[in-house]
Amino acid sequence: MHGDVFKIARLRMASDGTGVSTLVAFWGCPLQCRYCINDQCHDKKGQMKGIERGAYTPEELVEVLRKDDIYYRMTGGGIVFGGGEPLQQAEFIHEVCRITDPSWVKRIETSLYGDWRQFRCLVDDIDEWIIDIKDMNGEIYRKYTGMSNDSVKRNLRMLKKRVPAKRVRIRVPLIPGYNNEEDVMQSKQVLWNMGFSNIDEFVYQYSHFVKVEKKVTESGDGLMGYVIDKDKNLGIRNNQVEIPDFFRTRYDP
Repeated sequence: MHGDVFKIARLRMASDGTGVSTLVAFWGCPLQCRYCINDQCHDKKGQMKGIERGAYTPEELVEVLRKDDIYYRMTGGGIVFGGGEPLQQAEFIHEVCRITDPSWVKRIETSLYGDWRQFRCLVDDIDEWIIDIKDMNGEIYRKYTGMSNDSVKRNLRMLKKRVPAKRVRIRVPLIPGYNNEEDVMQSKQVLWNMGFSNIDEFVYQYSHFVKVEKKVTESGDGLMGYVIDKDKNLGIRNNQVEIPDFFRTRYDP
């Protein structure tokens, strides 16, 4: 068994919950979000210049994660599985969780899109589910992602039956050009009615702060690079600026 990994980001703080964490990001996603911040995960070729595609066994990945064991223990941190859509590699994640130290906190960042039967094995493995719900309105969801959210709604109901609400955090964005404040409130109301209370509301401001330009990197390899205008931001949550790690990743699209 191998996991299809495109990025391992160590020593992350204040971005994935409590403590120091390591992000394990996987290739592949069934959605085509218009403002996708990890669009390289859709690459059909399997590899892009500047990013090596990693095929890890569960044991090999745990060896990498173990490097920061002391930080996880001291801060209450651990592993974050992201992507792409990590649920597409649920069996691999389940095996990794099975052989890791039980004191490490295990989180997953997911759209919750997919077949419940394929990832129900993770119910007892994951300490916190961080779900980017986009919008609960089916028409808005389809316009933004290109897909139906029927499976997402089913999976939310299944998750609610099997996972305590305190272990689920749902992110509801205001997406310029796709929904508005009223839509966000309606999504939150639907989620409240389903029994979820831990809901983050934030704003996408993607197009206002990112531009792409030719850039010579420190190594002189001339890769394409994302340049950040730090006076603007992608998302705001509780007045805190959020700048995803992806925009610090160099690659040649």
